[in-house]
Amino acid sequence: MPRLLFQLTRRQFAVGVFALFVLITVGGVSWGFGRQIVRARQMWLEEVQLEQKVADAQARYDELVVRLEYVRSDEYVEQWARKDAKMARSGEVIVILPNSFADDSVVSPQAAPPSEADSSARPFWAALWESVFAPSD
Repeated sequence: MPRLLFQLTRRQFAVGVFALFVLITVGGVSWGFGRQIVRARQMWLEEVQLEQKVADAQARYDELVVRLEYVRSDEYVEQWARKDAKMARSGEVIVILPNSFADDSVVSPQAAPPSEADSSARPFWAALWESVFAPSD
C-alpha cells in the first residue's frame, strides 16, 4: 500500500492532539486571566469611589460633631434665646422696630388710592352709572 502524502502516523497524530490540547489550555488560561484583570480594574475603580464616599461621610460626621458641640454650648443657647425666641436678660430692654425700619425688603401692604389708570380701565357703563346716580358734592 502506498502511503499518502498527508497520511499521519500514530505518533504524529498524538503530537498534533497534544499540541491542540496545549493550545486550548493556554488559550483558556489566558482568557480567564484577562477576565480577572478586567474584574480587578472594576473593583479598583469601585474601591476608589467608595473611599471618596467614606471621606465625604467622615467630613459630614466631623461637621455634625462640631455642630453638636456648639448646640450644647451656652453660647448657642444665648444666641437662640436672643434672636429666635426674642428673649432678653433681666435688666435688658428689647427694642422691636417696625417692619419698615427692620427689613427694607419687606413691604407692608397698604391700601393704595385708586389711580387715574385704574379709572380708565373701568368699563364705560360704570362711569356712566356713577355720573347719573352718584351723590352730588
